[in-house]
Amino acid sequence: MPITIDGLVSGLDTETIVKGLLDIQQTQLDRIELKRADVLAEQATFASLEAQLVSFRTSVSGLARLSNNPFERQTVNVSDDTILTGTASSSAANGIYRLTVNSVAKAHQIASQGYADTDSEITQGTIDLRIGSGDLTTVTVDSTNNTLAGLAESINASDSGISASIIQDSSGGASPYKLLLTSTETGADNSISLTNNLAASAGNATKPTFDFGNPVQTAENAQITLGSGPGAISVESTTNRFDSLIDGVTLDLLNVSGGQEVTLTVAHNSDPAISGVQDLVDSYNSVMAFIDERSSYNESTGSGGVLLGNRSAISIQQRLQNALVSVVAGVNSDANRLSAIGVSVTDNGRLQLDESKLRGVLNGSNKNVNRDDLKRLFALDAQSSNSKISFILGSSKTEPSTNGYQVDLTQAAAKAVITADTALGASTVINSENRTLELEINGTEATITLNEGTYTDQELADHLEALIGGASDLNGGAANVAVSGGQLSITSDTYGSTSTVRVISGTAVTTLGFTAGVSDTGRDVAGTFIVDGVTETAVGRGQVLTGTADNENTADLQLRIRLSSSEIVSGVEAQVTVTQGLASSLDTILNDMLDPINGGLKIIDNRFDDEAKNLQDSLERQQSLFDLQREALVREFVALETSLSELKSTGEFLSSQLAALDAARNKK
Repeated sequence: MPITIDGLVSGLDTETIVKGLLDIQQTQLDRIELKRADVLAEQATFASLEAQLVSFRTSVSGLARLSNNPFERQTVNVSDDTILTGTASSSAANGIYRLTVNSVAKAHQIASQGYADTDSEITQGTIDLRIGSGDLTTVTVDSTNNTLAGLAESINASDSGISASIIQDSSGGASPYKLLLTSTETGADNSISLTNNLAASAGNATKPTFDFGNPVQTAENAQITLGSGPGAISVESTTNRFDSLIDGVTLDLLNVSGGQEVTLTVAHNSDPAISGVQDLVDSYNSVMAFIDERSSYNESTGSGGVLLGNRSAISIQQRLQNALVSVVAGVNSDANRLSAIGVSVTDNGRLQLDESKLRGVLNGSNKNVNRDDLKRLFALDAQSSNSKISFILGSSKTEPSTNGYQVDLTQAAAKAVITADTALGASTVINSENRTLELEINGTEATITLNEGTYTDQELADHLEALIGGASDLNGGAANVAVSGGQLSITSDTYGSTSTVRVISGTAVTTLGFTAGVSDTGRDVAGTFIVDGVTETAVGRGQVLTGTADNENTADLQLRIRLSSSEIVSGVEAQVTVTQGLASSLDTILNDMLDPINGGLKIIDNRFDDEAKNLQDSLERQQSLFDLQREALVREFVALETSLSELKSTGEFLSSQLAALDAARNKK
């Protein structure tokens, strides 16, 4: 509890005197507290600025990415979208196409005979189910599921690719309930096949039978015709999706067109590009306004913003401004700066978009500028002197090149492939004794069961390829099966060291001409980058060659190499020129600022933390000294008051003694 004095003895205002003696120290404390408050205010402002920059980076990243860049978007318009719809990727060429939808894909449906109710008893045994050339599934019927509803539930739980449902046929009289089997896949190649091994009807139990001769719905392919002239092209698909008829265009059929043509138009979509550039302009202006408002000085009030004179804030502004007004080296000179597409800088340093000018450029008003030029104005891109070596992507560590980077390959990528030792005969018979084949494709094993029948060599190759592609155990892994000179070959669908093909075992191994244990593994592409005579290392994975992370120039540079072994030469195969567009440059700058570990804003925030802590420590030390000084002064004044009190008491005693002497003298 602090010591207080009231000055009753001396008559002095001791509290005021002590406060006056400590005013200098109090002023120092106030200044430290004020400076700490300023530091915390600046720190909070930079935190808000960071949020602004994160939002800015979002608008930048859309223009900076090479894949799905807004400057390469295509749109599809259909004259009758009740017949079909379409989407287009960036690779789709502009064009007008006339299409006729002759049929849509349908799933195979068959129904059983009628039953009195869903709990009607059926006979026991097994049913073997298959979709097309897919895996065989066996469903067992016993005392736990020997009803119509029980069989439906068991089929649905079997993962056979067939759905079972009970329907009520109003014309069925006393037996209206039927079991409907539906293939989960459409197309003529995905019809249902069934081997019914259930016991014959006996007593109350009836054996279900299915009328394959009169299906509820026939399995059909979709068919579409492009054009109407003598050279019209008709194609089929097991599904209602066509993704290879027109390059880069995916069509989804909905209904037949009844012989009428549907017009499909593929064209550039300018709206995403305009929206992307406008977002960039708006986000940039928002960041600049945020900094300007907090860096301004109000002459009328004589006060400045919290960032006034802050060199870090000024540096951020300058870096962003310089990045956006720069000329992009290596890009078409008619499209290597923002002003070329209608973006100008106003008197107050803001950006302004002339949408009509940008739309005109996008629509070809400048014949010297194409959309690839506009994409390179913003994104990180690369041009290769070899059409079989193409740019995939880079990162903030990939440096743009002035003279180009040379690509020196030592090995081409390859797929795993095995070839049968012996040739097939004119026809091959597959039966229950020789229909299984255990394979490993791309590191995953599966057992393939061939359908019984007699095949030509090409039919057998096609059948085996379809089975491999449809095998659920392979998780989508596929292989190409070809035949040459009567010998089958199996080729993985992937390149590189993860590409494998191996024949493990099976009753069909010898019939197909293979030897158990035969295998092959693919190869990764191998090579290096050469920059101004200096070699930089690269790592191959499949067909992709990637510069290692510590390379000075080609770090994270990824190229797709589609050269074959015969095309690898002694020396350089290509020269690749990397250009870094405005958005890519901004993304690199923003990454440097926003990195949560080593970013510029993190360093600034740490500095604020250190400064605030130092000021807090100084404040606590000064407050401690202040308290000690005050206590010392208070003690001195207490001592003064005590001394004065004692003197006063002594004086009063002496006065009383003198008064007593005077009184005694007067009595005499």
